[in-house]
Amino acid sequence: MTRIITVASGKGGVGKTTVATNLAASMHDFGVRTLLMDTNLTTPNMGFHLGIPLHPKTIHDVLRGEARIHEAVFVHSTGLHVVPAGISISDLKSTDPSKLPRVVLDLVGDYDTIIMDGSAGLGKESLASIEAADDVLIVTNPNIPAVTDALKAIKIAEEFGTNVLGVVLNRVTGKKSELSVEDVESLLSYPVVAVIKENPLFHESLAAKTPLVYYAPSDPEALKIKKLAAEIAGISWEPPSYARKQGFFTRLLSLFK
Repeated sequence: MTRIITVASGKGGVGKTTVATNLAASMHDFGVRTLLMDTNLTTPNMGFHLGIPLHPKTIHDVLRGEARIHEAVFVHSTGLHVVPAGISISDLKSTDPSKLPRVVLDLVGDYDTIIMDGSAGLGKESLASIEAADDVLIVTNPNIPAVTDALKAIKIAEEFGTNVLGVVLNRVTGKKSELSVEDVESLLSYPVVAVIKENPLFHESLAAKTPLVYYAPSDPEALKIKKLAAEIAGISWEPPSYARKQGFFTRLLSLFK
């Protein structure tokens, strides 16, 4: 049975797309038949994270009824299947987000997991991706505005009956002004399932158009995302000891850079 997971935030700039692409790449690496879909219809940028060229068919074409969903599937160099979104202004016209749940149904059975990179904010397209999902993973930063918007996304998921897997606390710097894990869990009433630190390697991997889990597989933050992917997929996995050691030296080198 296909499991549909939407990665949502409620606020832009929290690193939602970074989490979604690395999570999907990790699941694919575990042998899970995974499809990553960009459902950010107004400001999509998943293609930039993966170095996807202009694909002939996108999710916009599908929602306009100009293509079938299987025609929009792009096979990334890693083997990960991806449905990109269109990036032109014209792609915004005549695109109905409410059709998204029906479109996703056409993929059920073809994949073990479909990960949707939801839209920032809480507009119609964001609501549609949450409604279409079985589970939602909330990504937020350790500050009040981001957590407040995350709470709104959670409430919407609860109204739709979509299961909330938990919260990824992303871009953590360790500053005293940041909310603690306990603060975030208290405000959102859901567990923090991963704490991802701010890391210059994320910016490097974006420039390289490669998910961090491939760009620097031994980096501690990459290992955290891979561990989260294993837990969500129900796979028993621990990073090998050599990866943990390499991760320490990678982080040390990045600090000197």
